[in-house]
Amino acid sequence: MIALLAPEALAQACICSRNVALPSGAVSRAWEGAVALDYGLSLSGDGDAWRGFSVTDRHGDSMAGMFMPPHLVQTASLGMTLGLPAGFSASATLPWMDVHHIGHSEMPGDVDSRSLADTSLLLGWGHLFEDGKTFVGGSVGATLPTGKVVPDTPVRAGKGAVGALVGVVVTRKAGPKVGLALSMAASPTLFTPPDGYRVGSGGNVALGARWSPRENGRVNFSLFGIGQHLGTDREEFLVYKNTGYLSADLALGANWNFWAKELRSATLSVRGQLPLWQVVGDPMYAENFAVGGGVSAVIF
Repeated sequence: MIALLAPEALAQACICSRNVALPSGAVSRAWEGAVALDYGLSLSGDGDAWRGFSVTDRHGDSMAGMFMPPHLVQTASLGMTLGLPAGFSASATLPWMDVHHIGHSEMPGDVDSRSLADTSLLLGWGHLFEDGKTFVGGSVGATLPTGKVVPDTPVRAGKGAVGALVGVVVTRKAGPKVGLALSMAASPTLFTPPDGYRVGSGGNVALGARWSPRENGRVNFSLFGIGQHLGTDREEFLVYKNTGYLSADLALGANWNFWAKELRSATLSVRGQLPLWQVVGDPMYAENFAVGGGVSAVIF
């Protein structure tokens, strides 16, 4: 059975930031308990920093007369996974988000924000084929409206309503030291909150390869591409055209299984990604970079 919310896949479930990781397809057993701590940091809106080879502004600088500084977004999450019989698993993720503006913003309401993000609950299922090389898995779940809604911005701490989560993972061992992986995830908004402000739905896809210097070694490295989309927000008949984005990123990652004893283990992971191409609703929402890391442990 595969724990679909290993630390490499935690970011797939949360469309609250652009930090995404490549799933590993790590095998776990029924009634196995695992915990994961994950941290992400991203910078957006700095016109003097790297923004990719192409940035398309589909709406124009809607705040041309007001200075809006770049912002740092930090996310931290605690994930818990329990392996179940017949290849199933149950997971919960409790995230926190901190949005910090680098300088004073002239835009009213464009202020720093710190709050819980939406809590994720997932039921996963996975199957490892008899050859031991191919794994396929899927997950369904929901996001609970525990996060703070910040209107008219692409920074997503919360939706203000229950959302859905769906995901698919495929991994294939291509050689003794090389593995391929594909993941797709979506977070559609199911309901419009009573105040009428509906946050756009999001999704992402990650495709790449993982390589280890030694067969079945404790250290491996990954190179992968990421495509991401976030729809525009709506309020009754009003469409907030400066929200939402479409982007393609290139990312690197590394994992180190630094401790193992009997059925327990601990793994450290790091990752970083840069945009290659992006379409945004406002130039101040263009991505610059994202980095992240985490530690996971099988505790029983």
